[in-house]
Amino acid sequence: MNSPQTLTVDVLIVGAGPVGLTLANLLGQYGIQTLIIERNANTVAEPRAVTLDDESLRTMQNAGLGPQVIQDVVLGYGVQYFSWRGKPLASILPTRQEYGYPKRNAFRQPLLEGTLRSGLQRFAQVQTRFLHELLEWDARSDGVHCRVRAPEGELHVQARWMVGCDGGRSRVRERCGISLKGATYAERWLIVDMEQRNTPLRHTRTYCDPVRPAIRLPGPFGTLRYEFMLRPGESDEFALDEARFRGWMADRVPEDRNLPLVRKVVYTFHARVASHWRQGAVFLAGDAAHLTPPFAGQGLNSGVRDAANLAWKLAAVARWGAPEALLDTYEAERRPHATALINMALRIGHFMQPKTALAAALSQGALGLACIVPAVRDYILQLRFKPKPRFNSGFFEASDSAATVSTELLPQPLLDLPDRSTCRLDDLLGHGFAVLGWDSHALRAQAARWVPAGAPCRVIALRRSEEDFINVRPDDQVTCARDGSGVLDAFLDGLNAAAIVVRPDRYWCRVIPQPGSTSTDSPADSWCLGDLRSAPPETAAPPRQPHPTTA
Repeated sequence: MNSPQTLTVDVLIVGAGPVGLTLANLLGQYGIQTLIIERNANTVAEPRAVTLDDESLRTMQNAGLGPQVIQDVVLGYGVQYFSWRGKPLASILPTRQEYGYPKRNAFRQPLLEGTLRSGLQRFAQVQTRFLHELLEWDARSDGVHCRVRAPEGELHVQARWMVGCDGGRSRVRERCGISLKGATYAERWLIVDMEQRNTPLRHTRTYCDPVRPAIRLPGPFGTLRYEFMLRPGESDEFALDEARFRGWMADRVPEDRNLPLVRKVVYTFHARVASHWRQGAVFLAGDAAHLTPPFAGQGLNSGVRDAANLAWKLAAVARWGAPEALLDTYEAERRPHATALINMALRIGHFMQPKTALAAALSQGALGLACIVPAVRDYILQLRFKPKPRFNSGFFEASDSAATVSTELLPQPLLDLPDRSTCRLDDLLGHGFAVLGWDSHALRAQAARWVPAGAPCRVIALRRSEEDFINVRPDDQVTCARDGSGVLDAFLDGLNAAAIVVRPDRYWCRVIPQPGSTSTDSPADSWCLGDLRSAPPETAAPPRQPHPTTA
């Protein structure tokens, strides 16, 4: 008998869903030896998640797959809420694009996964193996040693790190003995996916009806999803009766009644977060780390954020000389934001699921009155209630000159270049660190000193929005650009910054103060985590639990 084949890689990813595939593409960009395994024969065939937000599309751009993903996406749809009497109540129709893309976008998961899988063909150092199932592993000083069931027999994998992207029922999480904290909820929902819709209504419609709460979500290529809340005592068989749910659809949009059926399924939603996201060389990401109610469309997007945060840190430790302790900031940075989005989804769900006509009338009447106030209407219309991508602890250096002790995701405006072309900011920042600041001799001469030693770096020398490209000095190491919208001007001025150091995931990690400030611009000769906000993971409050059941 032949001895099992052994593969040695930097990172083993378990699960080839959107999160695992995104992580693999990002690691491929960084040149990391990666193996992604999936126990199924292929990526998913049925639609599951249906919403990509602006942050996720930005990650797809940075993975080098922006145009390929966008060709299968409906950009910029909103949500229209209808009252318990079927009357228009409120709308969320955001027009802001501070991260370079519309805030809400419809997609089909099979198409996204196909694009991400094809993207891995660009990288010789990334292997993808389907019909491969993780059996067990041992933690050792050099990482994890895994047994994997493969079609041709058993495979041994030695990896420096392993990332469980294997979903809500994660075998990696269970094998680590990591618990999920939070709640499973009593309400069950029916999902019905259709195709060949012939009505041009492009926005999601949410019917806040105490008799039968429902959601209608148009998708790309004529696809359509309905979601209906079930009542206590209504069985799966009752809900899955095709004549019945087609009648429910006809009550909302009569033309939808006879559309071809793609999928029907009953699900229960969860609001849970893993007790910890790292155990030695093993990490959790996506649904393995947190389960988000569907009402805000943030479950998959939170997983994509995990991938963007973790990928560059693995690359930094593997290739750029960063200490292993950098990886502890993954959970410290991601857990609070993921938890905040879960709680936002619960609040939206509570509003969408009124228990009685009286409760619906009171809550919806209050919303209608509040929207008379322009500031409140804008807060809702522009989706400003969504928690901002911001860290209070993690890999960044708080600026004494800035009125902040947190860092946040950098805006991504369209930039003007000296040759009169334009491009998005991230296309200039590259895949490593970047220094972004006002063009000066100091910036050009010292920028490389302001990033951690060993990390790749690009330098972007900015002109102010009112300035022309006069006397631009050619420099192979520096790119000159201008933000005509003034967004970056305001961002840097708000930090009192001559420049900022930008991490590979587009959060700033260091402020270089304006000349004359009492702060210093000393070089970052090493990955000095002791001087950065590398606190252990915060003890974030678990998701709120208004109506939990026993899981």
